[in-house]
Amino acid sequence: MIDVVVIGGGPAGMSAALVAGRGKKQVILIDEEKPRNAVTHETHAFLTRDGTKPEVFREKGRRDLLKYPTISIKNSKVLSIEKKAEDTFEITTESGDIINAKNIVLATGVTETLPNVKGIENYYGSSIFSCPFCDGWEMKDRPLILIAESVQALHVLKLLKNWTDNLIVTTNGNKIFDTDQKKMLEINNIRLIEERIIELKGIDGELQSIFFESGEKINRSGGFCTTVLDNRLPFIAQLGIKVNEAGFVIADVMGHTNIKGIYAAGEITGPSQLIVSASQGHMAGAGIIADSCEEAFQSIQK
Repeated sequence: MIDVVVIGGGPAGMSAALVAGRGKKQVILIDEEKPRNAVTHETHAFLTRDGTKPEVFREKGRRDLLKYPTISIKNSKVLSIEKKAEDTFEITTESGDIINAKNIVLATGVTETLPNVKGIENYYGSSIFSCPFCDGWEMKDRPLILIAESVQALHVLKLLKNWTDNLIVTTNGNKIFDTDQKKMLEINNIRLIEERIIELKGIDGELQSIFFESGEKINRSGGFCTTVLDNRLPFIAQLGIKVNEAGFVIADVMGHTNIKGIYAAGEITGPSQLIVSASQGHMAGAGIIADSCEEAFQSIQK
């Protein structure tokens, strides 16, 4: 019986594994090795790690974990989680492993879908990004484009005004702004283009031009886009784990979900930055140790 199985090897999962392992718990971290930030060249706004390549961050994180004999790592995909008697769980992986665990930390993150724009994948992570806090500094004071197909655009464009005064918003043919919102854009000197984008063009990942259905070409040196995040995992519904209206797992500050023994951290609980996910993972690991200590103390008293 393993004390803790952590599912997901990003900053949240690695932090949870580290704290639980240092708490003398036997920990297995299972990672599918498909990080959402794989396309990103650098991570930012993380003290002591600003500018670090994501693959280097993960490599150093794993190195930290494997210093502890209490922590091991399996590269695989979790296919199912079944709740067993006495609040334990059986985890089945794609590689054929069946692992019994007392506690589980869900730190799988999310998958994302980019706007339906030809060529956008060639620039995403290089000159088109989704998080102003993560990459706004690198794109500051440039002529930027925001590609947004949902009402999330309003929130993002307000943030982007902090980094540039030269901003154009395009909805790729979607009608997402009402009259008052369009007036607000006009007042703030933000041009709105509601035509469909035909193509993005640039060189070596650096955006240069956007071509629209009308034939108009606009030169931009970079931009941001809104993405659709998806964290739908079959075992969340199977186990009865509660989610909010947006589909993200509901967890408290110590990572507790509504199911005893299951904790959650990182973007599976909602969009967050790297350093926030790491913090949430730390708290989930601490939550496991605190709960274990409380149960052990009470059993001695009895």
